[in-house]
Amino acid sequence: MPSGESGHALKVESWGDPSILVTEFPDIEDFHGQLIETVLRLEQDPEFTRHFDGHVGESKVYHVERWDCPAARLIDARAKALFTSALKKENAVVDLSWASVYRAGNYCLPHSHFRSAASLVYFLDLGDEEAGGRFLFTDPRLKICCRHEPGRMTYPVGPQVRPGILMMFPAQCVHMVTPYHGTRPRITMSWNIDDKALPGNPLPN
Repeated sequence: MPSGESGHALKVESWGDPSILVTEFPDIEDFHGQLIETVLRLEQDPEFTRHFDGHVGESKVYHVERWDCPAARLIDARAKALFTSALKKENAVVDLSWASVYRAGNYCLPHSHFRSAASLVYFLDLGDEEAGGRFLFTDPRLKICCRHEPGRMTYPVGPQVRPGILMMFPAQCVHMVTPYHGTRPRITMSWNIDDKALPGNPLPN
């Protein structure tokens, strides 16, 4: 199990499906400020960031492991620890990692991730309350999305989240983010992880 600063194992629970795992870190006040500042600063650096037209968020700040930030190293290690402990793997190889910054009008269409066994998302700052930006699963392979008939997705569903929650799910699961309408940036962090490295460029075209 992933550990907090005290070294004690944190509780990991499944949500809606055995393959969707959630844990929460109690010490976010110790490092979230530094992490948010780093994301917003690097968002202005073209070495790390790509800007989009809003359908996948406004910006993605790539390569968490290169941010030269103690808080980023901490949460990167925790993401890999969840992968190895929950899936009983010896290795956690990050194919791609990034922060997503959403501003008013941004959203993310239903999609899945490739080149990895698992995807993880960390909820760093949800922005303004009641302003949308909900993370939802929209996958017909998940029973929780198919309330009327197996294999037919009729209900997008997602857990109630708050800052400090780390969630892991199979990379092939289809998921989305609803339109965000807040004034403060909404920030999440993501990892695509496998137990082996793959050749080629993981960045999407």
